Amino acid sequence: MSAEAELVSGVSEHRLDLVRELLARDVRLRYRRSVLGLFWSQLNPLAQIVIFSLVFTRVVPLRIPNYPVFVFVGVMGWQWFESALIGATGSVVGGRDLVRQPGFPTRLLPPLAIATGVVEYALALPVLFVVMLLTTGRIPSTVVALPVVMAVQFVTCLGPAYMLATLEVFLRDTSQVVRIVLRVLFFATPVIYNTGRLTGSFRLLYVLNPMAHLIGAQRDVLIFGRWPRPVPLIGIGLIGLACFVVLRRVFEATEGRFSEEI
Repeated sequence: MSAEAELVSGVSEHRLDLVRELLARDVRLRYRRSVLGLFWSQLNPLAQIVIFSLVFTRVVPLRIPNYPVFVFVGVMGWQWFESALIGATGSVVGGRDLVRQPGFPTRLLPPLAIATGVVEYALALPVLFVVMLLTTGRIPSTVVALPVVMAVQFVTCLGPAYMLATLEVFLRDTSQVVRIVLRVLFFATPVIYNTGRLTGSFRLLYVLNPMAHLIGAQRDVLIFGRWPRPVPLIGIGLIGLACFVVLRRVFEATEGRFSEEI
């Protein structure tokens, strides 16, 4: 191996080690001084599922078969998306001590917020599988396609993550606006209801909402035993990749001013 190749390999390994350490640090900080620790990643969606199940099967019946599993998958996918964008928005400002370190790769911070959501999603999966076995008696073989859907969602979050992290540095109201927009988008996304209830302009919102398609794909592979439709996933992935390339360049173009602004 040439000296140049060894140098590149060494840099790659160092970057990978740094990512692992930062990811572990982020997860530890999120549950620091918590009695239940990582179990909250499972208890939080379970609590929401119990509430939604009681409301939408007893109070306002939606008549959706296996509703606890249906809403479990929707809540898991949405919580990952929501926590990723909220975490990414404050990733640079909240990591000011790291950003001010000479040579620290600030561009790693927004993707780390998304990766932390992946860890919590993965930790909730065993609980989902148990609930599925208890309610439906099976786990479909199409579950092997879940990593593909998750990869598309990861890529979809990257562009907005870089954009919001940049905006938060220069405009601290960004995080508050993001929380409001996400709350509105939650009800515009079929997390707690199915797409059959969407008509007219609401149907158009579904078509234009990437999270609606991604949560639908997760339900296909986890609940209904259907392979995800490739055309929407490829389209969403390509658009997400293009946004990532453009918005990361914007992030890098302003990166030199971060240490002064924070």
